[in-house]
Amino acid sequence: MELKKAALSLAHQRIITDIRKAITRKVIAKYRFVYIDHEKQKDNLMRLKYIVFALSLSSCGSAPHTITDRDDFLAEATRRYKGEDRERVIRAAETVIKHSDPADVEIRYTASGFTALRKYFIYAVFASASGREKWEFTVEDAPGAKVASISISEAGTSTGGYAATPYENTMNAFPLYRLFWKRVDYMLGLRPDWAYCTHEETAVRAAGQSPASALSGLCGPTSEGRDAPPPQPFAPATATPATRAPALAGR
Repeated sequence: MELKKAALSLAHQRIITDIRKAITRKVIAKYRFVYIDHEKQKDNLMRLKYIVFALSLSSCGSAPHTITDRDDFLAEATRRYKGEDRERVIRAAETVIKHSDPADVEIRYTASGFTALRKYFIYAVFASASGREKWEFTVEDAPGAKVASISISEAGTSTGGYAATPYENTMNAFPLYRLFWKRVDYMLGLRPDWAYCTHEETAVRAAGQSPASALSGLCGPTSEGRDAPPPQPFAPATATPATRAPALAGR
């Protein structure tokens, strides 16, 4: 019996170690193992659930600053681009979002921008979540400039045990929006360097915040492109940028 308990304890330790790694790195791995002491299986399952939950909390850090009012929105979710063409800004934003997860991003275009939908699935031993992020990007005309804005949210269903719970959240962490604009600026040739996930995560941790909650969407555990090489930036903007979308030309 003692040998069985020891084997079970070792299995718990290994799984907890793996989950700790999954929380701080890339993840989505499936774990399967058989309990030796079947009479205590239910109690052990519940105990491990709480251990995993505690570990995830302890590794997260504090919550990042978030957009809570219109002033925050204007400061973090909008940018003015002088001398830029609307289509270049739209294509730059589209490239940034597609880069984060090329296989799972769907783009739905509008006259002033697009809506990007990104599917994801997370499985972590006793719980799972499947959902979809929504990135709503628009570019509007302003005197002497183009004003771009982005709004990010997610919705899905989390499952644990015998319960399934729907959720819907705004993704409004300052670091996520700032990372997005850094990459858009890079695509437009306005900054020389790509903002890598490793660098951004280091900065977020240094501020005592959780990279998972601060950067999820571009550098989260389900972002398959998080470690991919940066895309090729666009050529410099022309001196006289176009003002009409190609689809409207000639009308």
